[in-house]
Amino acid sequence: MFALRHIMNRELSSSSLWRRYLCAAVMLLAPLCLTQFVINDCTGLRKYYNYFFECNARELWSPNLPALPHLFYFNLGVLLSRAADAYRSWAKGGGLLEAQVVVPVYIAATMLLALLSYPLLTVWVFNYGNLAVATPWGNVIRGFSGGPSPLWLLGNLFGVEVVLSLAVALHLFSERADDSTLSGSAVRAFVSELEHLGANILLYLVVADVCLSGLWRGSAGQYPLGLQGGAVATFGILAGTRFLFYLARSGHTTGAAGSPSKGAAAAR
Repeated sequence: MFALRHIMNRELSSSSLWRRYLCAAVMLLAPLCLTQFVINDCTGLRKYYNYFFECNARELWSPNLPALPHLFYFNLGVLLSRAADAYRSWAKGGGLLEAQVVVPVYIAATMLLALLSYPLLTVWVFNYGNLAVATPWGNVIRGFSGGPSPLWLLGNLFGVEVVLSLAVALHLFSERADDSTLSGSAVRAFVSELEHLGANILLYLVVADVCLSGLWRGSAGQYPLGLQGGAVATFGILAGTRFLFYLARSGHTTGAAGSPSKGAAAAR
């Protein structure tokens, strides 16, 4: 997308409404269409094809997270960020969204996303992260050859919308919360931790990947972590990474405050 940024910005900033809608549609539909472009053999030196496209045959333990189909989520985030910037500029000019317009649109969008997520929810009893299950509406695949499938990509949107709605509600509540009350302080502290997690998400992802790769390397069908073990591992990884961040920040602060000057070091 970086190589296409100039075209994307030009089309999304066009004065023509249909060109903006067409660009947004291409950004969302092109990754979904690429899920149907499957390479038969990704073994040997061809294993690097799987970094970009879906494959049928691939080597054992090779990564199966093709980048181009997952551009669906990236492009959706780009469109949402541009919409937020456009709304901010419009609001600064005196624009105001009315509740009788926002609420019906929000309810309709939520119902549509819930409908799209239904095929994925029907296979919830299986391993959510890596599954290949046939449903009456098509295959739900992720983590296996031929994945991710369109149903898996679309099925996650409802969960994303719910998390986004909760984040917006928490932000609005924290802005109006009274710090003198226990509930207000708790909400502000929780929102502050969420902001920290979002600002340092790459660090958490790297540490989580390293930990999870060591927690499970069993045979097919062997899952040493159940529901309780998975919860303990999740909160343990978050708490451990938070502690590493605290050590790094406190060490940097101490070093900056306590480091001697060049003159003092030379005198010593």
